[in-house]
Amino acid sequence: MSLISKGLVQAILVYTAMGAGLALAAEQTAIQWRFDRGTDLGGWSIGGQVDGGVRGGAFVGKVTGSDPILFSPVFEIAATPTQVIEIAMKSSADGQAELFWTHTLEGQFGGFSQERSERFSCRGDGQPHVYRIYPFWHPVRKIIRLRLDPPNSGEFAIAAIRIVDEGAPAPSEAKTWDFRSSTAGWRAWQQASAPTVSDGAMATRTEGASPLLMSPLLAVPAEENAYVTIRMAVDRGETGRVLCVSSTKTGAAETGFDLRADGRMHTYTIDALQLPNWRDSILLLGLQPSDAPGASVRVESIDISDRPTGPPEMKLTYFGQADGVNRVGRPAGLTCGVINVGGRTAENVVARLSVPGGIKIIGGAERKFDRLGRDVRQTAQWQIQVDQPRDVEALLELAAPGAEPVRARATLSFTPVPQVDAGGYIPPPQPVECKYDIGVFYFPGWADMTRWQPILGYAERRPVLGWYDESNPECADWQIKWAVEHGVKFFMVDWYWSQGNRHLEHWLHDAYMKARFRKNLQWAIMWANHNAPNTHSLDDWRKVTQYWIDNYFGMEEYYRIDGRPAVFIWAPQNIRRDVGGSPEAAELYALSQKMVREAGHPGIYFVAMSSHQGQSPAAELESEGYEAYTAYHAFELAAQRAGSGRFPYRDVVETSREVWERSDSHSDSLLYIPLVDTGWSSEPWHRSQARVIYGRTPELFGQLCRNARQYANETGKRIIAIGPWNEWGEGSYIEPYAEHGFGHLEQLRSAFCDRASWPPALVPQDVGRGPYDLPPIEERTVWEFNQPGDPEGWTASGGLSVKVEGGMLIGRSSGSDPILQAAMQLEAERFRALVIRMKSDTADRGQVFWGTSLTGPSEATSLRFDVVGDGQFHEYKLDLVSQRTWRGIITSLRFDPTNKSGVELAVDYIRLE
Repeated sequence: MSLISKGLVQAILVYTAMGAGLALAAEQTAIQWRFDRGTDLGGWSIGGQVDGGVRGGAFVGKVTGSDPILFSPVFEIAATPTQVIEIAMKSSADGQAELFWTHTLEGQFGGFSQERSERFSCRGDGQPHVYRIYPFWHPVRKIIRLRLDPPNSGEFAIAAIRIVDEGAPAPSEAKTWDFRSSTAGWRAWQQASAPTVSDGAMATRTEGASPLLMSPLLAVPAEENAYVTIRMAVDRGETGRVLCVSSTKTGAAETGFDLRADGRMHTYTIDALQLPNWRDSILLLGLQPSDAPGASVRVESIDISDRPTGPPEMKLTYFGQADGVNRVGRPAGLTCGVINVGGRTAENVVARLSVPGGIKIIGGAERKFDRLGRDVRQTAQWQIQVDQPRDVEALLELAAPGAEPVRARATLSFTPVPQVDAGGYIPPPQPVECKYDIGVFYFPGWADMTRWQPILGYAERRPVLGWYDESNPECADWQIKWAVEHGVKFFMVDWYWSQGNRHLEHWLHDAYMKARFRKNLQWAIMWANHNAPNTHSLDDWRKVTQYWIDNYFGMEEYYRIDGRPAVFIWAPQNIRRDVGGSPEAAELYALSQKMVREAGHPGIYFVAMSSHQGQSPAAELESEGYEAYTAYHAFELAAQRAGSGRFPYRDVVETSREVWERSDSHSDSLLYIPLVDTGWSSEPWHRSQARVIYGRTPELFGQLCRNARQYANETGKRIIAIGPWNEWGEGSYIEPYAEHGFGHLEQLRSAFCDRASWPPALVPQDVGRGPYDLPPIEERTVWEFNQPGDPEGWTASGGLSVKVEGGMLIGRSSGSDPILQAAMQLEAERFRALVIRMKSDTADRGQVFWGTSLTGPSEATSLRFDVVGDGQFHEYKLDLVSQRTWRGIITSLRFDPTNKSGVELAVDYIRLE
């Protein structure tokens, strides 16, 4: 499904009369259906889970199940890129509708498939609206049938459905537009005023949250033109977007970019190759200039070319405190994060810090970068010292030749050092009383520096513990102390098992179980069973249950509900998928209960992690043996209403109550555990394709916590789940961190714990402990494996075990997807080839992937090569320059030396040259 379905091109127009005509004068109607002629359905039929018919001039229906379906009659029209489907409809419930289309009646579902569909959000206000869906279905040449799935609850009334063609002149040869004298065929498609020329730029004003300016019909060769550069000024909004339509790909693809909405002209450079539809010939280019209604927009130029254009442009990603907590008389860190988003490299960049008189800047006020390549992230750090409690305002200026200077300010609060007796170690926790069982999800993903490497460019996320080794029991003791002193009773720890293979258990087994303070904090399994198909079975289930019995359920600290150990299961649907269905899955849960009782425990309390996604109906969960349900995140309603992958955290706060109420209504017999979401912003993992929830603050989180307490009081809830404690890469975290210190934890405690004499928030430096930072990874371009036991930053996964000895990295595969991977931060243009010298006992195809600052590793960013299987060393030289996706900043390399199990191999060296 194309990303267009997220709402960029889903104009929602208030429709004042259900029976009125829909056409605009310039549009040509290809086919239409009206339901104002007696009881005539016009050939449409009900495919399931709808009661209804035509009355009162509309196709009226009541949804009776979770999969309502309406089918059009068979017809035939030519498919064009400028067609739009208009649906005049009103609905009694908010929800997602889905429109399918097909050019054939063959196949399992009569030609319909998920790949040829578009979702759109329906308003449940009972008022008529017109929904316009742009399918961009032209590659299939003809359309012969539609299927409409209305929202899966409530009632609906459809006045009319039609397909119209907005028409277009012959394709333009242009790929560069200068708007000094005309709009050059660009037009407003939705939620924007008709563009005009003003002061040497194309000017418009946004009229909604999804405005769109669209190019004329184009014929731009995608392969030869990899970048879109936009010179634009906007005065409000957080996000802009670029959209493209290909001659050979159905649907449209989009990518977002951060706005600098100060009303000044800025350069926005988009690497178009990250768009999956940037292929063959580009027919249409769209620009969403802002996501805020009422924004004033001026576009000076748009350029599609083979390289970025325009001057360097520096953008601050963060400027603020580095330590989370600042103490009087102790050096306090300030960090600035900067990225060059312009067209050219910035040379001789100077960052200058200013603070009020009398405050010492340790090490001087200036920091310099010799060069800052496009899309390169860099950080600069300072330390200042203050002798008395106060707030300090610091000023920053970034300057480089040929670039506009950037200025910012930050405020640091300095507090006295707490007077505590550490007794040679961390002061024991002082748990605060709380009448709720507050549980927080915990992701154990931070055992070595390679895991932290992608986060280093996001200075605001740096934990107060530093870039720490999560297997260190002392770090776990700090986490336990901070958690219980802020009202947290237990952690739900992400736990991984697939056919006996376990990983990411270092925090639980090496840190928590050896921590001095573990008796203060309880924990429970959250089985993250993101397992491949056919990896759950009766035999495997017996083994996993026995492992729980032997290793966990006897622990005094294991969290129990109604006296029974609680086990949270991420994906119940994966279990029933593998064993044949819900009745078969029920046998597995019953087996667990039998085994646990025979071991002397009163049974297991199973909790499903599926309520918000609607993947498992409550009746099905109950029949399988679950007694409660919750979720890992609760922002799906906010995302749905935003129609976008970028939306403010405030929307999560405002919609969470409705999420809880809807989820609670799924069952009268299962316990629903409300979830307080800690956010999401996954750029370190997902780059330009990340979902971004922006504007996350401790104050908004505190409001959400207070809302949850009120909801718990009204509904009698005792257990409340809190979103992740430490998903640093996904942007979901409340563990003390650089930008806001203890802000989120203090808000949580204030919301759920009655006011008392709370213990002071201590950091390691307060008691002479730490630092806990792991050694940084040395920047390498050559890996020779000459030190025994040192893989030089490469990690193995996917059924590959390795060791370093004899000047080689020696490995054996035990699965079909063995992987070697290393993190880095290198400019692609510096290197022309990757050289690997290795031997293997099996002939196969090797593959090298690379991730960039814009996109993760994928087939599009990879090279395959033949591996000789004679057991002798061979050198393989892979040409990188010819790869169009070898560009920008390389953030990771991945090497799959084989696709087979049981292969013996050795790598002598890997080098970039």
